[in-house]
Amino acid sequence: MAEDNELKWISGFWRRIGAFFIDSIILGLVGFGLGLFLEDIFVEIGGWGRLVGFSIALIYFGIMNSRIANGQTFGKKMLKLRVVSADNKPISLVKSFGRYSIIGIPFFLNGVQLPIETTISFWLYGLSLIIFGGLFSIVYLYVFNRVTRQSLHDLVFSTFVVNVGIDNANIEKIWRPHLITVGLFFLAAALVPVYTSSLAQQEPFSDLIKAHGILLENPLVNNASITYGKSIVNTVKTGTTETTYVKAQIFLKKNQISNSELSHKIASALVKHYKQAIEKDVILINLIYGYDIGISSRWSTYSHRFNPSDMGVLDNDVAF
Repeated sequence: MAEDNELKWISGFWRRIGAFFIDSIILGLVGFGLGLFLEDIFVEIGGWGRLVGFSIALIYFGIMNSRIANGQTFGKKMLKLRVVSADNKPISLVKSFGRYSIIGIPFFLNGVQLPIETTISFWLYGLSLIIFGGLFSIVYLYVFNRVTRQSLHDLVFSTFVVNVGIDNANIEKIWRPHLITVGLFFLAAALVPVYTSSLAQQEPFSDLIKAHGILLENPLVNNASITYGKSIVNTVKTGTTETTYVKAQIFLKKNQISNSELSHKIASALVKHYKQAIEKDVILINLIYGYDIGISSRWSTYSHRFNPSDMGVLDNDVAF
């Protein structure tokens, strides 16, 4: 009987996901409405626009999951759930804000376009712990912690998502291997920067970092990323063909995604400052215009393709 009470008091996985889905739609509509009036501002601030979405989500979940709204967001209210402490009472506003911060910060930081200097500095260790350690732990506990159904933010603040109108029951302690697994996630996240930092010192990557800085000098460029790799295509007529490429994702401040002259200049600058580009089969320049505020996004993309051997080298870096 005690097990039945526990199952009835603690919310099931899919009902909780359903409530979050409803809340996400509500926040998405808010973000869409803001984008209609503030698009230029969102484009200008680039990846940091996700902090706008985080602030809105923090206020929404922080207030609604607290005792002010009886621990219920609109999604939880529709599915008759609420956030409570172990005594089955709604939590304080401060605790609710802290609880959401643990789940919200890793999610919204995951999409922020950070300066490349940050990704090769000591700050990367903290970011890796928060983003990768936090996200993996949150998802893992959501799926596999079936006893208390507490994810990382619930464990830290001793909260539960429960069905409304059901008396609280004695909850078993979380399975110890879950806590060990979470610890391993954070340990792995702490070790990742050790590998990436040493990798960044090698010639191909140091050249990429230099080329990235040059691309950002263009006044039209808001942010950029450069990657390289190869694609393999299998067809009946030609068999297996392999194409190597270097790709630049260019986020623009103005909607000039079809500007072929701009893309050609970017490709030329890439060939000049990233020596390995000339050895690739193709250079892909994706010009992108839009914004992402975490709760809503809007993007337009145009892909330009160049043969590295056809690219002229620019004499003046800033001129491009």
